[in-house]
Amino acid sequence: MPPVPGAAAPAVTPAPAATVIPVRERASGELEVLLLRRHRGASFMANAFVFPGGRVDPGDDGPAAAAIRELFEEAGVLLATPALDAARRAAWRGRLLGGRAGFADLVAAEGLRLATAQLQPWARYVTPSLEPKRFDARFFVAAVPPGHEPSCDDQETVAQVWLTPAEALGRGQAGELTLPPPQVVTMMELAPHAAGGLAALPAAAAARVAADRPILPRLAQVGGRVTVLLPWDPDYAALGAGEAAPLPAAARPAGAPARLTLVGASWVPE
Repeated sequence: MPPVPGAAAPAVTPAPAATVIPVRERASGELEVLLLRRHRGASFMANAFVFPGGRVDPGDDGPAAAAIRELFEEAGVLLATPALDAARRAAWRGRLLGGRAGFADLVAAEGLRLATAQLQPWARYVTPSLEPKRFDARFFVAAVPPGHEPSCDDQETVAQVWLTPAEALGRGQAGELTLPPPQVVTMMELAPHAAGGLAALPAAAAARVAADRPILPRLAQVGGRVTVLLPWDPDYAALGAGEAAPLPAAARPAGAPARLTLVGASWVPE
């Protein structure tokens, strides 16, 4: 993210997008989350560790369908019934990534029903209006089905790691991996539920009554550093630049910070 400019150009309209936060349990029962590192030449969040996701395509039947498609393309995990074996999933994924078939071809040929009910709405983030590339992204949490071993696609994503929320935050603060602000906030929100494993997620997701309410961060220079102000920050309206959609303090999700400051290459929550 570049320094906050002095004058904003006309804002780009955000493109609809969808993201999946893939989770599973360790042998200890603790929750861990999958992160994929984007290619260093990517036009958006290059080299950052993110959740699988991307733009909603015209052929997608809404954000949930797009989330399932992106999860399969980027991580090889297919949320659909009937279940396909690993070899068949790999063959179809190769065709999709090679441009020899579309996701609709896979669904039709295998008679699949997308398991949208397995997606638990978590949040909705809109890229700050000062950014040249913007998305209106729905975030969903989903457990990785047994027998599905995720793998990066070696195109948009080039590495992967499973971490508990606390581990991800610690490694991000140490500069060992780059976590964009939405990933930092999500890990902070998931951290209190990690000890409860997958069983704790339905209640945690259900408690997020405003999961569909857009969260539009604003950028600011605070103390000489680039800062992301979330809509419930008390200085959101006064200090932030760009489009605004303030939210009352009561709308602040449990565990979420009010702002994040860029220190070196790390986003530090305050």
